[in-house]
Amino acid sequence: MLIDKILDFYWYHIRNLKRHERKLIKYQGFGDRSIIKFKHESELDWSTISKILDSIKILDGLELRNHIRTIYSENKELFDHPDTYVTHFGPIGKSGAFVVNQFLRCFPGKQRMIIANSNSELSKLPENASIIFLDDFIGTGKQGLDYIKQVSPSLNSSIKPYLFAICGTREGIELIDGYRSNFKIKTQVILSKETDHLLDPSNKILNENEKKKIVELNQIIGIVDKNKYHLGLPFAFYYSAPDNALGILWSDNTKYKNKNIEKRWYGLIPREY
Repeated sequence: MLIDKILDFYWYHIRNLKRHERKLIKYQGFGDRSIIKFKHESELDWSTISKILDSIKILDGLELRNHIRTIYSENKELFDHPDTYVTHFGPIGKSGAFVVNQFLRCFPGKQRMIIANSNSELSKLPENASIIFLDDFIGTGKQGLDYIKQVSPSLNSSIKPYLFAICGTREGIELIDGYRSNFKIKTQVILSKETDHLLDPSNKILNENEKKKIVELNQIIGIVDKNKYHLGLPFAFYYSAPDNALGILWSDNTKYKNKNIEKRWYGLIPREY
């Protein structure tokens, strides 16, 4: 309809929502994605789309490595100790291994510190050694806590374990911190409910009707049923969006029905690309 085209032009060009593409292009999966097409797929009001776009944070490769360098500089004595070792947090294939690779890109001379994340390797650590687990994100904290419970029996009681993450939610960090383990946790960027959890009642960026509509969309495309870690965060690393990110942004090509018409969802920053 003509009125829709006029509104698209107004919001995209006059209100300059196209400026957000400079931010979104940092995400490797954005490619030639269209803000206008995402708007029409979601059927959200342009004002809601504008709020979501204003809120999105994409942490690019340079920012990630700068955070790694800061982690190192703030803990230089620990990293430089001959009995300190580094591995990834979580199973092989998860994003922690990617952070370890980026750590080596920043500090290629630290290769000798890197060990495989396996029960056999962890059980071989010398007495009083320190082991640093690197990860990119702490969301609800539930997965992290489960992994700490899994890996702790492999660590000698004299071992000092650390979990250094690039980003995390305040609640997830507190959940892991509240568990009685020997792990010391440090996070560079902390996301809060008031500023980053778009669907949380305490967050005032979206009004209640907007939140309700997005929750309904998440339900329609299966985010609520398939992802128990969903927090509605408008956040992604340049290589992927975490489980806790806003589902309507990263879900893509998902089959769903709208008014009995079979469709496929169009994500703005798809996880698979």
